[in-house]
Amino acid sequence: MPPPDPFPPPPPGAGHATPARAAAALTSQLTQLGVTGIYTATAEKFAIISVTADLTIWTNGHLLWCTHQGQRRTWPAAHPAAAAAAAASIAALARP
Repeated sequence: MPPPDPFPPPPPGAGHATPARAAAALTSQLTQLGVTGIYTATAEKFAIISVTADLTIWTNGHLLWCTHQGQRRTWPAAHPAAAAAAAASIAALARP
């Protein structure tokens, strides 16, 4: 499955975040919220986090994004408070 277009560009002044680190941090947050059965795949420029059959989250290390039920959602990956809020939002989307 190809990633949703267009890829969001990294924010100006973004640090050395990597897709693998962002995916691991998000997976950890989701697991702490009780979401299980998560699959991840990482590459140099992007990582994907498969939360449910209908919810796949992409990251470039700087942003997390998905399209769920026709709505695009984007969250910063570099800020712990924002990542925690994103994990809560994503977990809510993942539940039936």
